[in-house]
Amino acid sequence: MKTIIVCMMLLLFCGCTKSHLYVQQEQVDASSLASSYIGSPDERQKDPPVGQRLLVGWNFPKSLFDQKLQLMLTVRFWDHMQEVIEHLVAYKTDSKAFFFKNSTPNKDHRILTYRIDVVNGCGEVIEVWEHQFWTKLIDVDQDH
Repeated sequence: MKTIIVCMMLLLFCGCTKSHLYVQQEQVDASSLASSYIGSPDERQKDPPVGQRLLVGWNFPKSLFDQKLQLMLTVRFWDHMQEVIEHLVAYKTDSKAFFFKNSTPNKDHRILTYRIDVVNGCGEVIEVWEHQFWTKLIDVDQDH
């Protein structure tokens, strides 16, 4: 009986801190195309997408979804550039793929780290997902 009570308490308290975001980072190249697996003709095989993508999935409870949520994705690249992408959460359960093309002659757009803030309609951050190497950016004045 004691074990059952402890398990119920753990479920109760652990369930309250559940993340509503799920993020996966993956490489994208010709092997990512469905035609690579089934051998069908595909014009994209001639010039396949090459880069990385972040797959972001979410499942918000109605109480959070009703707050008019928005994803704020901040991505830092190996060339020290940073990009911020805003995405409106239109459905309480959904997903979005963010593609980042690999390097160009002037840019190294390989993903170094990223952070996703879920912001409500009042501008309050209600949830955060951080890549393991995410750190606060220290902006050093270059003039001095």
